Amino acid sequence: MLKISVISGFLFIIFSGHAFAESSNDAKWKKVSSKKQAVVWARDVEGTAIKEVKLEAVIHAPVEQVWKTIKEVQYYTQFLPYVEDIQIIKRTDANSVYVYHRIDPPFVSHRDYTLLITDEVDVANGQYHRFWTQKNAVGPDVIAGVVRLEICDGSWTLTSTENGETRVVYWVYTDPGGRIPKWLANKVNKTALYDVLFAIEKRAQDLSWQ
Repeated sequence: MLKISVISGFLFIIFSGHAFAESSNDAKWKKVSSKKQAVVWARDVEGTAIKEVKLEAVIHAPVEQVWKTIKEVQYYTQFLPYVEDIQIIKRTDANSVYVYHRIDPPFVSHRDYTLLITDEVDVANGQYHRFWTQKNAVGPDVIAGVVRLEICDGSWTLTSTENGETRVVYWVYTDPGGRIPKWLANKVNKTALYDVLFAIEKRAQDLSWQ
């Protein structure tokens, strides 16, 4: 089975650039799968065959630990599937940073992209938000044999639960580029989110690196 994933910026074959605000109760969102404590939803994006997707779940770890896992991108190569290279290009301020990613998914060519990642944090209320958009012009030049993603947007929204765990919404939309059929990209989009979720949960529960 072909599985192309990538993360937080990553290629999962996913991501989206519309501000995340609409509830899953919106009729346009369709439930497409569920696994353990997580549900994946999808909806059409006007003008493209690639669907927008989001994952809603609970991570069994405190929000501060989950946020640290997601925030510290320099460690992504240690625990996120298929992430081959991460380079912090430059920071624009305390809450925004340009980051280059290169992914090595199975069965297809490497992918890469540069993102502008921005954080919004309300520690007092246990709310953390990260969103990103493609900014390839700021990153390295195109590499021969590596497919550059032109659409690569998404977000994480984390909220502390009453019992000290973390409610997450992971929203993404991306075109993986290359010759991957749109139907296959959409199929992967609906399943690969779980790989990222469970990798992040495992990392957040491991206090040895924090």
